[in-house]
Amino acid sequence: MQKFFVLPLFLLLLKGSGLYAQYLYVAGAGPSGGYVLGVFNVATCQYCSQFTVPQSVFPNGLVGIVPLPNGNVVGFGNQGEIVTFSPPSSTPISSSTIPGGGTVTGAVLAPNGNIYVTSYTVVGGVVDSKIYEYNPGSNSVTLVGAFPAPNNLALLQPIYLNGILYSFMIDYDNSGGTSYHLVSVTLGNPMVLNIVDTYPILCGAPATAISSGPFAGIYGGNLDPNCTGTDVYQSNIGGGATFQCTVPTVGILNALGSVPAGFPGTANCGCSTDAGTVNTPSADLCTNEIFPFVNTGGFLESDDVKQYVLFTNPSDTVGSIVATSNTPNFAFAPPLVTGVTYYAAAMAGNNLGGNVNLSDPCLDFSNATQVIWRPLPTVTFTAANPNVCAGACTTVTATFTGTAPFTLTYTSAGGSAVTQTFPGNSGTFQVCVPVWAAPGSFTLAATSLVDANCSCP
Repeated sequence: MQKFFVLPLFLLLLKGSGLYAQYLYVAGAGPSGGYVLGVFNVATCQYCSQFTVPQSVFPNGLVGIVPLPNGNVVGFGNQGEIVTFSPPSSTPISSSTIPGGGTVTGAVLAPNGNIYVTSYTVVGGVVDSKIYEYNPGSNSVTLVGAFPAPNNLALLQPIYLNGILYSFMIDYDNSGGTSYHLVSVTLGNPMVLNIVDTYPILCGAPATAISSGPFAGIYGGNLDPNCTGTDVYQSNIGGGATFQCTVPTVGILNALGSVPAGFPGTANCGCSTDAGTVNTPSADLCTNEIFPFVNTGGFLESDDVKQYVLFTNPSDTVGSIVATSNTPNFAFAPPLVTGVTYYAAAMAGNNLGGNVNLSDPCLDFSNATQVIWRPLPTVTFTAANPNVCAGACTTVTATFTGTAPFTLTYTSAGGSAVTQTFPGNSGTFQVCVPVWAAPGSFTLAATSLVDANCSCP
């Protein structure tokens, strides 16, 4: 006989939603030749300084700035310097360099939590562009994209918009540096580029993007006629640039970065709504486990409400939301997928029918924590010969799904429970029928199954 055993799974449906942000991170010319860094609210045109970096840290110029979900800020110097800060302190907490001695032109937070950095070298009068990946956790740099040399292309100011990596580009063979192309980038060796738009000269302007919501678009600085100001312009692919705001209290803009959800300092920059702090460490769970997390502190105005979200991309919170909840816990359910890293955070904003009003310009997110769900193991039994005489034995094959090794407990033919460990995704064992057994069928039943990640009693 043949017996199939699949352990039960309880599912709780989650409601999905969409969110947006309205903050940029700005690095501008500060006093005594240094750099002042802070948060800029494009909804209110209010700038909130966080800290000042001496010029000596980036002696050749600051060309890229990337705020991280954990509150740290990574700055990129023109000659490949990578320096991480923990605001409001201007004392570096780590440093590294881009290899090859090239000129760095910009950086952007990638969906995997690392940072893509555009860089080029000039050899024999020919420009050669590359994209590197910086891992803030390991403080390491690897090459992820290059062109066959010679290419004479300069990639400038990478951005992420709606999950797609773009970069401004100068093609020196065809444009003579008189215009900027916006290209989509497929990483690899070689990289693949596709021109999607062309812009007039942007004065070497820093650029970044907000992916969705009423403030979605590409943002660039220093676009005033003399290329010497602190104006921020907003544009869309295929559309012209329009004036958005002037950043107060800072000099010429050196770099812009898109602020991820939960980045500290946004709630108090022109708004009092504060979603608080998530205090729960990252979790690795089985699909039958609920993920509860702790959200403390913050501030709600009289017309505010708080909700909780799961998203997949820390550089595009709005475009990667998969679930919302009125309580700080989530269960595994469609559209969630096992093995995917999700980010859990709180959000707060005006109350609209019991939900957060996503058009509230003071919508705020807490910091985020991570959760991964692992699949429950399953086992299927197949008998080599399901017709067994009393007192005889047959071979049973157990086929598993999950992550080896597997520890299986089973009972059969009225016998006691047997526990056996299998090193791979299949294995065999003997099942014997007692000599006193009456004719008829008997049941082979799995009572417990444990793999490398999960237990299924």
